[in-house]
Amino acid sequence: MKSTGGSRVRKALLAGLLSAALALAPGLAHALDAEQAITSASQQIGIAGNGLRAIEDAIQKSKGRERTPAQRIADAMLLMGSRDWERAATLLNEILEKYPDHPTAYPDALSLLGETYFQSRQYLSARRVYFKITDRNQEPRFLSYQSKALERLVDIALRTKDYRHLDDVFAAMNRLPPAAMTSGISYARGKGLVVKKDWAGAKAALGAVDPKSAYAHQAGYLLGVVAMKEATPPPVPLAEGEVPPRAPRSRYVAAIEQFRKVTQLPPDSKDHERVIDMAWLAIGRLFYESDQWAQAVDAYNHIDRASPEFGTMLYELGWVYVRLGDVERAQRALEVLSVADPNSQDIADGSLLRADLMLRAGQFEKSLKVYEGVRANYDPMRARVDAFLGATSDPAVYYDKLSEEQLDVLDASSGLPTLAIQWAREAEDGPAAFAVIEGISQCRTLIQQSNDVIEKLNAVISSTNRVRAFPELKAGEEKALGLINRVGIARLALGQGMDEVESSALSGEIGQVRARRRSLEKRLGIIPVNDADFQEREGQALRQWNGASQAVQRMTLEVDSLQAQVNGLRRMIREAPQVGVVRDPASVARFEQELAAHERDLAAYRKQIANLRKWVGAGKMQVGFGDQRFIEDGQVRQAYREAIVREVQLAMAGQGGAELATYARRIAPLLQKGDETDAKVFAALSDLEREVARRTTDVRAILARETAAVVGYEVELERLDKEARGVVGEVAMRNFGLVRDRLRSIVLRADVGITEEAWEVREEQMTRVRSLRVERAREERLLREELDEVLDDSGPTEAEGK
Repeated sequence: MKSTGGSRVRKALLAGLLSAALALAPGLAHALDAEQAITSASQQIGIAGNGLRAIEDAIQKSKGRERTPAQRIADAMLLMGSRDWERAATLLNEILEKYPDHPTAYPDALSLLGETYFQSRQYLSARRVYFKITDRNQEPRFLSYQSKALERLVDIALRTKDYRHLDDVFAAMNRLPPAAMTSGISYARGKGLVVKKDWAGAKAALGAVDPKSAYAHQAGYLLGVVAMKEATPPPVPLAEGEVPPRAPRSRYVAAIEQFRKVTQLPPDSKDHERVIDMAWLAIGRLFYESDQWAQAVDAYNHIDRASPEFGTMLYELGWVYVRLGDVERAQRALEVLSVADPNSQDIADGSLLRADLMLRAGQFEKSLKVYEGVRANYDPMRARVDAFLGATSDPAVYYDKLSEEQLDVLDASSGLPTLAIQWAREAEDGPAAFAVIEGISQCRTLIQQSNDVIEKLNAVISSTNRVRAFPELKAGEEKALGLINRVGIARLALGQGMDEVESSALSGEIGQVRARRRSLEKRLGIIPVNDADFQEREGQALRQWNGASQAVQRMTLEVDSLQAQVNGLRRMIREAPQVGVVRDPASVARFEQELAAHERDLAAYRKQIANLRKWVGAGKMQVGFGDQRFIEDGQVRQAYREAIVREVQLAMAGQGGAELATYARRIAPLLQKGDETDAKVFAALSDLEREVARRTTDVRAILARETAAVVGYEVELERLDKEARGVVGEVAMRNFGLVRDRLRSIVLRADVGITEEAWEVREEQMTRVRSLRVERAREERLLREELDEVLDDSGPTEAEGK
């Protein structure tokens, strides 16, 4: 009895392990005998029936997945903390669109959106958002956001140099209740009044800043600026060649004392450390203006090497040492500048000053090397800027060229050096003009990205696998399809069990049905059942599209390589006369025509590659769950069901023999149960499809609305672009003209230095020659005198005696 019981236990355990193996790898069902096939099929159908609850949960989860406004605000704050401004702005705009009447989420989102735009340097958008807050100052839910909005509006006015709205901001500040008059408001008011040159009002506002607040350092520095401005007399017109008078030592005492108070504040943050360094820099400058050289040196030496102001300090310290007559220390400071801050705006002037000092000290070889280095660095820049400016004199065309190049890659595409672009940006009205160009370029890029997203979404929701647009519903459909496939695998197991019962060839209709069923088994055995199967199938499809994407990338690299060859040939033709290679004009014209034809072909190839890239992107969006392979799965699954049902019917009718008829009667209820399970799962799947259809309708409506909005944005952008073309083009061209003049001045000073060095060397050599001549004459005279003495000492000669 014990052995019989143990045998049963072993058989049950073996059956369980085999069933588990079948669940993990359905394709192994052919290894089971008839009894095990029935057991496995029962378990698979049972699992499919029990999984219906997961489908219903997926539907409910998709309906209740909407996050609360507070959760969305938290998500936006996390994105802002990671400096992902673009996604944060998108999420905050969604909150504003969905919850315009929410008592806390709407004002929170509006304030955070303004800060997001401000931190991402979209100042005009930030100003628009902050004015929305200040315009609703009568609503209680916006009261706590007024102070921050007004502070940021002042900051935006200073950064954009657009002071038209400052009076409105000051009026809004006056309407704030006394409790809202924080140190931040006082500091913002003081900054604005400094810009408007209202020194008395600025002093009063900045004096109201709490010394323990985070604005104490900045307010103290601005108070020093106000004291300096008050102590500086209005400029007096000077005659040509007249030197302005030096400032008396007592003029800036109050300003220096105020700046010194700032230096005594604790350096408790990076921003405050920089304010302290700027205060020391201001003290050094004021001492320099009042001819107190030693005090200026002491002030400049307080600025640490790690400070952003270190390069500026070195250049100014070099001039202080020049005034002191300490040429060696001046050279040392300027040499350190060339190493510590090679991208400084003062690097050219500093190098020329160092070369001048070397020349005055008689270090001719060193000075010549520095002069030639400056010329070698800046003369090619001057030539490239000249060529850039000479390309057109029309500001509109100039603006269009800058817009196309996008200014960030000008040094690589149009030949403009990075340093020249930096100087042009920082010249008069440069930040505003270049901000307009960059803003329009960024808007065009965003509109293009929006159109690409709309195209991809339209492609997805118009395809058979539109459920991919809704990940939570896609997970539910995958679960449902996996359960249906489990029932199909159960039928496969039962069919293979029938083969085990009757393995001999059958004739008649049952033989034909069995042959058709067997022909479907290989394809049915690879249908996905669990999550790993679905992921593997999707990975296979993506790998195919990735191969196509890599092929497109290889074509792009080949086109870029050909373009580089064309550019090199153009440069060779352009620079050939400079190296002594002269060609006849007809040959040059023929070469130019051939290169132009090749460039047209390359442009056509780029358009084709862009289209291929779009098609690949659309294909990636549509591939995977719900594609043609899943359609084939359904067809194979249905054909196998029909075949096995018919085979069971014929077997029960006695066409396959008594043993097969008995087995068929045993599995007929299982097949019926599988059909019932299929019906339930298909019903749940229909619910999912209806939810997908509803969501798709909503998405189509949103896409239509957004498409119209994007078209409106494009029209508005073109209008603004036409308005800005002339003005911005004039400003940009003028700034690059200033850069060209500055580069010309640098090169000219280097040439003058080289000439002076040559002249000094010539003068030194001539002086040396004159000295040698004088020395030679003196030596000859001494030799003649010695000879005369020798002759005198020898007495009269015989001839003389006679």
